[in-house]
Amino acid sequence: MRDTLQTTAAAPGRIARNTSIVTRLSLVIVLVALISLVVTSVVGLQRGSELADGVLRDRVGTVGAARAAQVEEYVDGLRRTVRSQTLSPSTTEVIEQFADAYRELEAAGTTPEDEDAVGDYYTDVVAPQLTEVQGRPVSAAPLFPRAAAAVHLQANYVVPSAGDDVLLDDAGDGSRWSELHSALHQSFDEIAVQTGIDDLYLIEPDSNVVVYSTAKDIDFATSLLTGPQSGTALAALINSFPDRPEPGSTAVADFTSYTAAGDEPSLFVAGPVIADGVLAGFVALRVGPDQLSSVATNDGSWEELGDTGESYVVANDDLMRSNARGFIEDQSAYLEAAAATGAATEDQIRSMEAFGTTVLFQPVDSLQVDAALTGEPTVAETTNYLGTEVVSSRRALDIDGLDWAVFAEIELQEIEAPVEDFVRNLLVAIAVFIVVITFLAVRWSNHLLEPLRVISNKLRAVRSGTDDDAGTLAMPDGSPTEFAELALDIDTMLETLAARRADADERASERRDLLRRILPPQVAQRAEAGDRDVIDQVPTATVAVIVIRGLGSLMQTGASDDARDLLDRFVQEADALARQRGLDRIRITGDAYFAACGTMRPHLDHVSRAVSFALDVRDLVGDLAEADAAISMSAGVESGPVTVGLTGGSRLVYDAWGSTVQNAANLARRAGSGEVLVSAAVRSQTPASFVIEDYPGPTGSAGVAIVSGRTTEEAPVS
Repeated sequence: MRDTLQTTAAAPGRIARNTSIVTRLSLVIVLVALISLVVTSVVGLQRGSELADGVLRDRVGTVGAARAAQVEEYVDGLRRTVRSQTLSPSTTEVIEQFADAYRELEAAGTTPEDEDAVGDYYTDVVAPQLTEVQGRPVSAAPLFPRAAAAVHLQANYVVPSAGDDVLLDDAGDGSRWSELHSALHQSFDEIAVQTGIDDLYLIEPDSNVVVYSTAKDIDFATSLLTGPQSGTALAALINSFPDRPEPGSTAVADFTSYTAAGDEPSLFVAGPVIADGVLAGFVALRVGPDQLSSVATNDGSWEELGDTGESYVVANDDLMRSNARGFIEDQSAYLEAAAATGAATEDQIRSMEAFGTTVLFQPVDSLQVDAALTGEPTVAETTNYLGTEVVSSRRALDIDGLDWAVFAEIELQEIEAPVEDFVRNLLVAIAVFIVVITFLAVRWSNHLLEPLRVISNKLRAVRSGTDDDAGTLAMPDGSPTEFAELALDIDTMLETLAARRADADERASERRDLLRRILPPQVAQRAEAGDRDVIDQVPTATVAVIVIRGLGSLMQTGASDDARDLLDRFVQEADALARQRGLDRIRITGDAYFAACGTMRPHLDHVSRAVSFALDVRDLVGDLAEADAAISMSAGVESGPVTVGLTGGSRLVYDAWGSTVQNAANLARRAGSGEVLVSAAVRSQTPASFVIEDYPGPTGSAGVAIVSGRTTEEAPVS
């Protein structure tokens, strides 16, 4: 029993020792890849979900704000339409004319034929229609107009339109009212069509009689004070104005069921007409649910809110003021869903079906509506009116007289669907990846370790002097034999090679540094590559020679250290200026600094670069002279063919020869303190941005010029 336990305890160690390095390396690769993939996927998924959620929330909020602005603008547009009519002088005249004509008809009385036609119409058409939509019997008697003028006008203008749905311009009754209507109806009807309203009313101020209406419903020609429509929202809106209202003022009445329009939900906007400070009448508009729904739903375009998103308006009575998306797209399916979820009562569902709208009939959670009307605009996860989880944006509308809010929503399931699809695809990809990475890891491990075994055997043979003496190594239990042997071989070899390589690298680095300090970069590279004897003929280049005056005096006065420091500073900064302008230093001889442009690197503007360099050095020497000593400079610039070369074998010398170099040096010696002399060839190629003056020198100086500066500041050129 004891032997069995010892064997069992030792089993993990034997398994570790007997596990090949190929297997271990493969497992490590697979585990590292798997862990990395899982961590990356989890972090990416979380971050991606947050970003997607943030983007969608921003989109919902943006759409909600846009819809709110559109609804506010729409209602404001209705107010502007009413205001423009009430402030028009012609409106006062039209109301007075229609009122006078109405009174003429009232005085003339009615006929039995008109009374019979109107009575039959209310009994056979109006009452049955209201009975159907209200779901209860409706009597025609209370709706019948009482005034004689109302009976006459409805008999001639309301009853005929019932059958063919065509409104008359002139009933042909010979009345003055019909003459006015024939002349004015078309212009008012165009206003109604252009603004998308269902009816436009002109109302006289004494009995609030509707003396004109574009739609000619059963409220036409009746009194809003004593007639059958006296208890409607339109009558209440007209009565809400004071006896002396402000000109241009308007008022809005929220959607209510309006009997004269067949109980259709209707919104009213009205305003008083003032003439010479006296109330002359009223202008009113009636709007059905379709126009506002079109505005609130962006004409039924849902691209911004995806497959399930929508926007709608709700009032403080917790009922919709625009149509729901589902109702617009599939009325039957929507009504079934509303009934199944209990989102609306049977009467509300019947009314939606009868009127073809959810306005005034689809309730919305009162807590959501209260939060929208009383709080700041927010975006939150909640449930909508059908009990579906959504991300909802809600904000109150700034409309005087209306407590409305706009909701913009996207179903949460649609938001989460891409994330769920991504997770599913990610799991499949991880599974495939693990299979592939396992296969590749095994193949790669075998391939990687085979050369290592060969190298280990060879190094062991080199170390021991025999081909079959493998040697022995003391390694911790479980360590792979291959690594133990290879470690000892490589350590022995590397100790020797490291010392030799360090010595060789140090010497090579010193040589490279020296070459790069004394030679231009391109020449140094050629020298490092072994090219030690190079002579190049450059057909056209520009040479600038700078002579530093005053260094000899510093040397003679015993300030050799100061002179050397000054020269080092000058060379260092002159080299930097040369690099900026694209010049290469050729050599420094005594107090002369030779540089050339166009020898190592081609530059089309080598002349302007060299002249700019000479001017830059003049500024540099001026700064050094102010800071340290009384030194000055003179410069010469010549352009032409130049011979450059690297000679000397082991003693490398880089130089430039030719008349161009000599002429530049002569010009530098000839120039006065602070002067930059250029040859005729340079002068002809110098741009107009440099200030050039003729050189008043001795005979033989034809064409030589002095460059005194630049007309415009140039940026350093690299």
